[in-house]
Amino acid sequence: MIPLKRLLRGIVLFLLFCTCFICSAAAASIRVTLDDSPVSFDAAPFIENDRVLVPVRGILESLGYTVHWQEHTQTVLALSEDVSISLRINSKTATVNGKSVSIDAPAKIKNGRTFVPLRFLAEYSGAEVNWNGSNSTVSIYSTDVSAETTMKRSVVYIQTNKMQGSGIILSSDGLIATNYHVIENASTAQFIFSDGSIYQGTTTVVGLKPESDIAILRIDKNGLKAAATAQSYSIGEAVTAIGSPGGRRNTVTTGSIRAFDGDYISSTAVISQGSSGGGLFNSKGQLIGMTSAYGDGKYFSIPISQVLQVSRNLSLPLSQMKNYNYTPPAPQNLRVHTESDGYFYISWSPIYSADYYYVYISTSPNGSFTRMKNPNNGGEKWYWGFPYCFGVSGYQGRYLQISAVVDGQETPRSEVIKITR
Repeated sequence: MIPLKRLLRGIVLFLLFCTCFICSAAAASIRVTLDDSPVSFDAAPFIENDRVLVPVRGILESLGYTVHWQEHTQTVLALSEDVSISLRINSKTATVNGKSVSIDAPAKIKNGRTFVPLRFLAEYSGAEVNWNGSNSTVSIYSTDVSAETTMKRSVVYIQTNKMQGSGIILSSDGLIATNYHVIENASTAQFIFSDGSIYQGTTTVVGLKPESDIAILRIDKNGLKAAATAQSYSIGEAVTAIGSPGGRRNTVTTGSIRAFDGDYISSTAVISQGSSGGGLFNSKGQLIGMTSAYGDGKYFSIPISQVLQVSRNLSLPLSQMKNYNYTPPAPQNLRVHTESDGYFYISWSPIYSADYYYVYISTSPNGSFTRMKNPNNGGEKWYWGFPYCFGVSGYQGRYLQISAVVDGQETPRSEVIKITR
């Protein structure tokens, strides 16, 4: 997070050119949030000497203090279970739990209201303070913030000129993951964060794996709340999905893990259009996947391990995505699974936007491969499924290859795999 002091230096340069009246008008627009919820005041916060001052009761009571005013000493006394703070008007020394502490912005009285330095009070309450100059917002995050609030902070709403989706904050300095299809053919994007702040600046695509529907973006914004990640999970584990289905920011659904493999985590946490690129979290609030697809009552997320493995070797302005040509590769990770029912079950990593697949079979790894008929539809088209794409019996010792068809064009074939136990 960026320290409030450093960010406010830029504001002071502007204030040097303003009259007192303009300063007061600008200060009236200062917004304060506590754990992403707005804090109401009976008088407007203002900036003085590079510091934000707020009405004493509004902020201290929001932080859980009991506030007392001692008229004869012109002193504010704030008490909580663990902390006692004494601030005397116009004094640059405060008392915290009986010890003297220097402060660089004294409390003061303005228009009959007592104002106190926001950053000092929040930090001595164990909270974290951030200043967003783009919307004049001070964001305070308390130490007892809920796990749900923490998860929401790491998920963003994304609106491109083509579609709406979601994203996950991977680093505090502006690295964001989303689905490739969220930015496909896009040229502009707007990001809305949990505190309501909006980013519409430069967006650069630094990593792409379109066949797996993964994109990594970088924006010119610091102080973001990155998600904590975990790469292990189990069937039946409770999960939470957070995204923006239908444009409804920070929508939360809960469920449990049904199954998983190297490509997807299947859960019962409901997602829908607009959730793409959002986060799937475990019960500890750790990010385990990126919500990606749904169908037939099943909801899929890409494991976060897959997202983090995407190479970040690009520097492609988002505006160039409208001209980006995606060439699907051959299907990868062709696998044979055996079950007690005597069938051989076949699976592979899905190719994003594949219309269907062809299955090729041969009696020799170097022999002639022919397309295999699909008994379910009478033709040669096969479809990806989870956890298996299809099952066969009586094919022990045969060899398989898979290709995908995307927009009517067939990809190269996969590696050859033998049907065997």
